[in-house]
Amino acid sequence: MHLSIAHCTETGTRDGNQDFVGFCANESIGCFALADGAGGYEGGEVAARMVVREVLQHFQVAPGKCCANPDWTIAVARDALGRARELHRDCKDMNTTVATLLIDTEAARATWCQLGDSRIYLFRHGRACLLTHDHSVLQAMMDAGFERGSLRGRRDRNTLYAAVGSVDTPPTAVCEVPLVLQSGDAFLLCSDGFWEVLDETAMEEALKEAVLPEDWVKGMLARIQVPGPGDMDNFSALAVWVGPRIEVTRVLTRYDDDVGRIVWR
Repeated sequence: MHLSIAHCTETGTRDGNQDFVGFCANESIGCFALADGAGGYEGGEVAARMVVREVLQHFQVAPGKCCANPDWTIAVARDALGRARELHRDCKDMNTTVATLLIDTEAARATWCQLGDSRIYLFRHGRACLLTHDHSVLQAMMDAGFERGSLRGRRDRNTLYAAVGSVDTPPTAVCEVPLVLQSGDAFLLCSDGFWEVLDETAMEEALKEAVLPEDWVKGMLARIQVPGPGDMDNFSALAVWVGPRIEVTRVLTRYDDDVGRIVWR
């Protein structure tokens, strides 16, 4: 089994992009990370970028060991955010979500770790399965038995009760049992700006039409339902396919402005 990757990150109607996506991977093993920052435009952007980069750099040192146990992800993210706050003292309330997926095709397993409301989905046999749990007021109220429709219009519906930097002791956000991979599995990491305007049915439809992960991402973007004029959050997604060898992302040795990539063979 081999890995193939595609991604997108868009500003929407906002002044800047506080989402950041990145990956450190070759054809058989990889770390995939997405963060959605908060704390003012500059603060959120810095927080998301530093957290993703630190996670990827930590993974690069011992990829096999990191894939076996994802517990390290949140600790590394919190340390990165602490350094970001020291370097950018003028940025108040700096915090970020983080979602990290770790795949080792040789061991045929995937693990993940998440904090906030950025999500990780598994698509097996074309059907979506949400692997993560949102740490948001909306999700907490739904867990308590409220109907989603009854919560529409609440000002605090998108408020997070846990994110990197927002609490001293975040809730458990690590998968307890590694997922056994199957050839044909597809994964999607996405920010709330993405999944709020694209339901799981649309994700599945785009996947059915896709030949490459790039096709899948383009198909999902074409199906996005814009909520209204001037009301489009940043939205980002990172797609990972597990299966037969197809064209692999080229080797990069630097970071682009909109996505952090460390790819080796």
